[in-house]
Amino acid sequence: MAPYQSLLNMRTLAPFGVSSLYVIQTLCSVSTLPLGTFVTNCHERNFWLSIKSSFLGQRVRFDIEDGSGIHFLSRQRAAECGYTILFDHHGNLVLRASYLACYVDNKADSEFRLQVWFVSRQAGGSVRAYPLHLHCILPLPWSHRDIICEENYMEVSVKPQIPAPHNHSRKWIDAPPMSSEEKKRLKQEGWVIFYRPGDVQQQRWTVREVLSLGYVIGITDFHVLLRCPYFSPQSHRFMVRVVLLSLSFTTDSYCKDNALVDREHLVWSSPLVLHPLVHGVFQHSSVRLGVGSEALSGCSVRDRGYQVTANNGVLQARIPFGADGTLARAVELDGRLFKVISLDLFLMREWRDDLWPLTQQRTFRLLHSPYLPHTPEVINDTVCSENVFSITVGVFPWEMSFKTLYIGGEPVSWPEAKNQALHISQIHHKNGSYSYQLRVPFSYSSISQKRIRGGYRRLSLAFILTLSLTPSAKEFNYSATVVCDVKEADSAPWLEGRCRESGVQVLLHYGSRERPWELYVGGRRLDWELVELGGFELELEEDYLSVELPLFAPGMTYENITLQSLVAKVEGSVVELDTVQVQHSLTQRCSFPVRDLLVCLPEGRMVVVVDTSRTLPPTTPNSTTLMDPSCGPSQTDSTRALFNFSLNSCGTTQAMEGDYLVYENQVVYTPDLQPTKEPIIHRHSPYRLTIQCRFPANHTDLASFWHPVNSSLSLPLSLKEGHRSKRRLPPRSFRKGLRPTRSLYGWKD
Repeated sequence: MAPYQSLLNMRTLAPFGVSSLYVIQTLCSVSTLPLGTFVTNCHERNFWLSIKSSFLGQRVRFDIEDGSGIHFLSRQRAAECGYTILFDHHGNLVLRASYLACYVDNKADSEFRLQVWFVSRQAGGSVRAYPLHLHCILPLPWSHRDIICEENYMEVSVKPQIPAPHNHSRKWIDAPPMSSEEKKRLKQEGWVIFYRPGDVQQQRWTVREVLSLGYVIGITDFHVLLRCPYFSPQSHRFMVRVVLLSLSFTTDSYCKDNALVDREHLVWSSPLVLHPLVHGVFQHSSVRLGVGSEALSGCSVRDRGYQVTANNGVLQARIPFGADGTLARAVELDGRLFKVISLDLFLMREWRDDLWPLTQQRTFRLLHSPYLPHTPEVINDTVCSENVFSITVGVFPWEMSFKTLYIGGEPVSWPEAKNQALHISQIHHKNGSYSYQLRVPFSYSSISQKRIRGGYRRLSLAFILTLSLTPSAKEFNYSATVVCDVKEADSAPWLEGRCRESGVQVLLHYGSRERPWELYVGGRRLDWELVELGGFELELEEDYLSVELPLFAPGMTYENITLQSLVAKVEGSVVELDTVQVQHSLTQRCSFPVRDLLVCLPEGRMVVVVDTSRTLPPTTPNSTTLMDPSCGPSQTDSTRALFNFSLNSCGTTQAMEGDYLVYENQVVYTPDLQPTKEPIIHRHSPYRLTIQCRFPANHTDLASFWHPVNSSLSLPLSLKEGHRSKRRLPPRSFRKGLRPTRSLYGWKD
């Protein structure tokens, strides 16, 4: 490999549990690096290097340099040599290396140096290499037996023991440092047995045979170690006896554990007593937790809500979702959003038994939950007396970003929202996730309001929060509605008018007074007879009564009737029964387009609009008259004529038909034919349309209406049939909480 051409830059970083740690970085074509790009730590038994995800190229690798050259770390070689390469749950690239790994410069098992090359291939094809010199001093003394359970290998290192002298208090003592000759003889003449309890036959392997299978046996001045990648043939029963002539010791490694999800917790569990590793009486000593490269004190564990228990022979660590150190990551599957909760766990346990004065087992596990449906929680902190909605929505994974807020179905315009004192803020959590806090004043224009029973007004905030998932940019909506009921001051019922496409709507808002009232429309008390006669449509709601009058219904009066439009007027009033006083009155005017029309007004007039274009050939509108030729149209256009006349004029006749008083006239056109000697072809035909107004003999104050379908025909006018109400009410009085009676008066509860 060609030497790397670079600029040398040196930094000193604060160590983790050590007296010093030095990092030397060599940069290719880069003058400076962003702060925090490379983060290094000396862990208890490991080098720890983290590289920020934003700095990684398309392809990356690690090479290790020692006195014999530069060595490429393949996946297999990394596991065999004590290296773990992975991405943590933040997406950063992590390299962990055992202090006893291959290529480490080891001085007396207490000072360690490692030269790492980080090689990154950029998008354009250029390659950049960064050498990192890691230097760590052992932070904690070695135990008699140290076990490491990594993600891709397990490693055990022991201090060889020899029988103690007769006058010594212990049976075994640490062996003296091995000489170079002893190390050489062990590698050449030692042998290894892989076994587990219950095996009848125990196969014996030479050290060279074991090395050829991908295992590593290391020998230092004070330790003998054996490392087993998880893909090794004997890794499922890793109990080993290594024998060197008269020196014999047994070492076992047991890295079996389980991780699962229990409701809102990540749970790691393992047998409290690892029987294959325990000889004689077991004495549990302690357990320590860490997250990533950070070791936690007992106080930190409690403050984060972590729980470590040893019950019924099981050692268990429970980590709440959302606790400091966990990370929520968003995942999209088939258009649905899920979350995965993860934790980079470090656990160290130690114990004593009859054979080993102290055993320490260190476990590294990236715990993660299965895919969990993402269901954000809405926390309503609103205090109604403060006149503002206060809501928190979350928790959202860090990959999701805010895009749009809708309130009442309308997107929020932020300049307008600012003017109306609407605020939205992001709350960051320690595990990288976040929530949104929304404060919306009751006066905001998109807040819906309605009066409810008991003299309260209900304010409803319906909102939709739209977030975008990185990097797919797919949008997800989260909607909720929160309400607040506010006690109102004493308020009388009041009326509201609205124009509809087919008529006029009158809304009676009950108010907060608990007193009986009656509703009058067009000067008449609203009762079922009027409802049926006029075809009114009624809707009974919690806080109002809706009465919709179709166009030309009784109770309407008309203004400004022209060929283009007419203005319908509805007058309403609500009267309190106890005092017979008008609490509120309303005059609602609505304009409607006109095509064909016949209006019989109670003041004794008839208004008719006829379309003469439907005859063959068409009749000229301004040539038409009523039965009295002197009564011509008051307005005409190219196809229509409007007549407005008194019922006792223009040749109108009057007759009784049963219970109805009928007034009748005709719109006519008679061509003026002069006698002539020569035959003449006339292009105009006579036109005659009969129009009638029919009034009930006992209700002559009511108006009648007719929409002609074909103005070329003479049709009698019949009384308009009443429409049924949208919400049918039984014939009893209207009272909030009870059923209405015949008179449709009532109370507000």
